[in-house]
Amino acid sequence: MNNRRCIIGQSGGPTVAINATLAGIIERANQCHFDKIYGMINGIEGLLNENIIELSRFEQPYELYKLIHTPAMYLGSCRFKLKNDGQQYIQKIFDILQAKEITDFFYIGGNDSMDTIKQLSTYAKEINSPIHFIGLPKTIDNDLVNTMYTPGYPSACHYVATTLSQIALDNQIYPMKSITIVEIMGRDAGWLTASAQIVNEVYSGMIDFIYMPEVPFHTDDCVKAIQKRLKIKNHLIIAISEGVRDEFGECIETDKSIQVDAFGHRINAGSASYLKRQIDSKVECKVRAIQLSTLQRCSASLASELDLDNAVALGYHGVNIALENKTGVMVNINYQDKKFITGDVDIHLVANLVKPFPQEWIDKENALIKKEFIDYVAPLIYKSGNIELMQYSLLHAIR
Repeated sequence: MNNRRCIIGQSGGPTVAINATLAGIIERANQCHFDKIYGMINGIEGLLNENIIELSRFEQPYELYKLIHTPAMYLGSCRFKLKNDGQQYIQKIFDILQAKEITDFFYIGGNDSMDTIKQLSTYAKEINSPIHFIGLPKTIDNDLVNTMYTPGYPSACHYVATTLSQIALDNQIYPMKSITIVEIMGRDAGWLTASAQIVNEVYSGMIDFIYMPEVPFHTDDCVKAIQKRLKIKNHLIIAISEGVRDEFGECIETDKSIQVDAFGHRINAGSASYLKRQIDSKVECKVRAIQLSTLQRCSASLASELDLDNAVALGYHGVNIALENKTGVMVNINYQDKKFITGDVDIHLVANLVKPFPQEWIDKENALIKKEFIDYVAPLIYKSGNIELMQYSLLHAIR
C-alpha cells in the first residue's frame, strides 16, 4: 500500500488487552505494506512533544506475540484533554502529522480518548484534511456505548472473580466472625464490580453483598443487612465499587479538596475504607478492607485468551476501515449467533457518553446481581461460554 503512513497512540488507564489491539493494528498495517508505522509515546501529550518512534521491530512474529501478551501499555499513556479553547494544540497536532505525512491516526483508549478522536476528526473535516481518525476501545470499566463490550473488561472480570474466591477462602480459616470488604474499580459504572457474582455461580453464597454506583448506597441499611447476615453466617465478603454513591449522587468517600483531573473526574478516596470505619463502629467482629487497585487491570497471568483474540481483531478492523477512507468512527464489537463480529460506529454516538450497568440486572433487595448478567459475561471471558473458575476443595459448606 504505497504512500500509507499511520501513527498509533494509547491513552487513559491500561488493561491486559490494550497491547493486543496495538499488535492487531501493526500486523494488519504490515500486511497492507504501509510505508511507516509510528507510535506516539504517552499519547497526545507525547505527540505534542514530538516523542514519536517507529514500530519496525514488530515486523517479527515473535515480537508481535510478546506484545499481545504484554500487560499495561507499551507506548505509555496520558490524561490530556483537548479543550474546546485549545485550538493551538489541535493545530500543532495537525502540523506534526502533516510533517510526518500521516494518512491514518489510531487512538486506543476509553471514553476520554474517544473525545480526542471526536475533536480531531471534526477539525480535520473543517480544514479538509485527508487524515483518517479511528478510535479503538479499551477500558476495564466496560462503560463505552454502542459496543457490546470493551476489550480488557473480560480479563479484569476473570481476575476479580478468581481473586475474590481466593480471598473468601482465606477469610474463613479462623473460628471467629469476620468481614472482608473488597473495593473494585469503576468510577461511573459497576460493570466490573458485578463480576463478583461470577463467584456465586461456582460457590453459592460466597459473596454476600455487591454494591455499585447504579444503586444509591445507604450506610445504615448496609450495616443492618450485615448484622442480620452475621446471625446466620460467620464470614462475610462484600464487593463494593470505588464509585458507589449516596442518594445525592456523591461518592460516599470523596475528598473534595482533591483537584479533578484534566477531564473533570474527581478522585475517590476509598469506599472500602469508608465502609470499614462504619462497620467497626457498629459491629463487633474483625473487619478488613482490601483495594484490588491496579492489579485488576495488569494481571496478565489471568488474561482471557478470548479477550486478547478479540482485541487483536479490533486492531485489524481499524486498519481495514481506514483503507476504506472511513474517519471519525470507533471500532466496536457485537455478538451474533455465538460469534463476535467487528464493526464501527460514528464517534459522535460514543464520545462523552456512559453505559450504566442495566438496572434490571440488579437484585436490589439482596444487593446481588441477577442471572442475566452471567449470561452476558460468561461468553466474553470463556470460549466455552460457561463459567470456568478454578474448583477448590472446601472443608465445610460456606457458612
